[in-house]
This record gives sequence, structure tokens and C-alpha cells, in this order.
Amino acid sequence: MRWTVAIIWVLNMVLVVVVGGLWWMQVHQPVEPSASDGVPHDVQQMLDQLRTYKIYHGNPARKWIALTFDDGPHPYHTPVLLKTLRRLHVRATFFVVGRNVDRYPELVRQMVEDGHEVENHTYNHLRLSQMPLGIVHEEIEAGAAAIWRATGRIPRFVRPPGGMTNHAVRQVAQFGGYVTVMWTDDPADYERPPVETLRQRLFAHVRPGSIILLHEKVPQTVQVLSEFVAEMRRRGYQFVTVEEMWKDMQRSVLQMASHERGGLPSPLLGGS
Repeated sequence: MRWTVAIIWVLNMVLVVVVGGLWWMQVHQPVEPSASDGVPHDVQQMLDQLRTYKIYHGNPARKWIALTFDDGPHPYHTPVLLKTLRRLHVRATFFVVGRNVDRYPELVRQMVEDGHEVENHTYNHLRLSQMPLGIVHEEIEAGAAAIWRATGRIPRFVRPPGGMTNHAVRQVAQFGGYVTVMWTDDPADYERPPVETLRQRLFAHVRPGSIILLHEKVPQTVQVLSEFVAEMRRRGYQFVTVEEMWKDMQRSVLQMASHERGGLPSPLLGGS
């Protein structure tokens, strides 16, 4: 027991030093151009996300939507949701809880087989911003290890439970090589509202590059998905994963830089 406490204390001290060093470097690095320096606001937002290893929306020039589902897998609700997504030919991003992954690894493997993206929602679903940095590190890495055991792949993205994060938590995630994922739209389906209320919330704020926060264990969400997907496709939207959004932003920023030098056309402003 004493050795465990000592190891956790040492790990906390190491993380404090590392995060402090990252903060110092960020504070003292040259200031990036801002929109006032001639960089378009949308471009600056994408640059900020790429630089700080966080994503809360995709390329605003793309009519793309990323559906994300948190807190699974669940032995009853997850199979129903997966069946619905298969029928709709939609790929989504699942932020799974490590302890649930260890209980139901076959469901996580089914997510991967169906073409979905499986990412990290920590191991015990703790509020990371309220935890010591050593526990934050353990939660993220244990969640990633559970996904590795189930699927043989290492997740690249992490979503803090409840969206409760801060600069230190994001730095710990970035130090581990993870991109922190937030969202543009939260229809609060976890409140289990009436289907009509959830429908109104879902449709209210959709825009190009939307990342929509949903949950696996909400029957009302499954009930409105067919109508939502059909209407968004009618409006010209495509459904993609968070990783696809992230990679697209990287490509777009690089092509933007090339365009500024007289090279490739930039899709950042709606080109191809």
C-alpha cells in the first residue's frame, strides 16, 4: 500500500513538472497570427484546434456532421443502436468507457467491424478536472488499454466525461498523444426528453462541421435518428467520423498554406 501511494505521488510530481513545462513553452512561444493579422476567422479557429490538440468542430466549409455516442457499450442499447446505424449506412464515433469495454468487448469489436470509430472516454468516467493529474493520466491510459485489449487498436482521441476539462487536463492528454474532443451541439438526450423535444433540439443548431454529442443508452435518440439522417442528407450533409474531420482540417490547412504560396487550390473556403 505504501509503495502504491509513493508511486502515485511520484507520478503526480512528474506530470506537474511536464505540464508546467508545456505551459511555460506555450506562454513563451511566438504569438500566432490572429484574425486581425489577416487570417480569416474560420481558418484561425482550425489552426487553434490543430495547435492545441483539441477539436470541437470540423471544417466550416464542409457540409459534414460527426455523430458521437458516449458512455457505452451497453448490453441492450448498443446492439439496437448499431443495428439502426447499419440500416442508415451511417458511420459514427463511439466514446466508450473502459470498464464497460472490459465487460462487453464483443460489442466494441462489432463497432469496429461495422466501420465505426472507437475512442476513449476514460476508464471509470470520472470528472477529470476535479482529479489529481496522476489520476487523470491513469484514467486516460486505462481507458486506452481497454480499447486495445478489445480491438487491437490504440485510440487517438479522448473525450473528458461531462466535458469537464481544463488546461492541465488537456496538457496531460496532449502529452500522451491524444486529441481532446468536445462538441458543437448538445441536445441533452441524457435527460431522456420526449421524442419531439429531442427532435427540435437536434435540428436547431446543425451547421457545417458539427460534432453532435449523443448517448448510447437513450431510446429516444434511436427513435429520431432515421428522420434526422434523412433530413440532413436532403440538405446535402454527409456523416463522417471525428478522425475524418481532424484529418480533413490538417489537409485543408496545409493546402491553404500551399494556396497562399501560389500552389494547390484550397478547399478551406469551399473548394475541392
